[in-house]
Amino acid sequence: MSNSSGTRRLSRALSCALAAVLLTLTAPVGSAHAATTCTTPAVSNYHVDGNGQLRRWSHSGPLTGSATWYQSVIDPTWGGITTFSGGDGVLFTISGSGALRWYKDNNYNGTGGPSWHPNSGATIGAGWSGFSRVMGGGDGTIYAVAPDGKLYWYRYLGTAGEVNWVSSQGRLIGTGWGGFQRIAPSGKGVLYGVTSAGDLRWYRHLDPLGGNPTWANGGSGTTVGTGWAGFTRIASFGAGILLARTSTGTLFWYRHLDPLGGSFNWANDGEGTSQGTGWNNSQILADVTGCRET
Repeated sequence: MSNSSGTRRLSRALSCALAAVLLTLTAPVGSAHAATTCTTPAVSNYHVDGNGQLRRWSHSGPLTGSATWYQSVIDPTWGGITTFSGGDGVLFTISGSGALRWYKDNNYNGTGGPSWHPNSGATIGAGWSGFSRVMGGGDGTIYAVAPDGKLYWYRYLGTAGEVNWVSSQGRLIGTGWGGFQRIAPSGKGVLYGVTSAGDLRWYRHLDPLGGNPTWANGGSGTTVGTGWAGFTRIASFGAGILLARTSTGTLFWYRHLDPLGGSFNWANDGEGTSQGTGWNNSQILADVTGCRET
């Protein structure tokens, strides 16, 4: 493509097995770059290892992707339960019977060993097993995709495992979400979805705290990259910072520089930064509010 089109074709080798991903990113002149702050001294990425242990991996360079990690086992018997991040150290789990439980890692800023809020494990809801995907958007917001592709909004208001929800629960805010291979909320209503063709699409729910079905661009997604089908998991530290894992267990860092506006503007011209290998096991649970736009 010509330089005047503002479109650049980018490529990145994604694994030692020579699996390649081609990213196509467009960076229009003048696209926004959100000012961002992160928890200090680190942000957390939770990982359930092959022995069922929950590990907190603390990343001291989330804004640059510098691969400096420190890890601690914070629960040796976590197992394979469905888990998702609520932000600020909150983890939600869904049991086989559909019970939604609340946990809080008191050391979510990346320091120290295991330190759980005393009410961790409290049951705060039921009937959650019927969804095909449930995700935390930060600040109590939960997005749930039904088997028919409908997207529902919930918001938990509790701070210590008490049963406290916005009264009007399960608001329908969108349709057609069942076709995504992966979805990663990134705070402030931003969601990134990977299509079956490998396109990375950006959406922004404009009322994540109130649940009104209002969206940027009238709900139409914006393609901000291609070639993402090669990733088996994606997660976000918030503020457009994405972690993407290949099928061989290599983890890559990417940073979308305009997460609130959706313009095609990426750090490193869209090239991923390796965060190391050995991330093969099932869940990658980045703290979704580890970084915030300011």
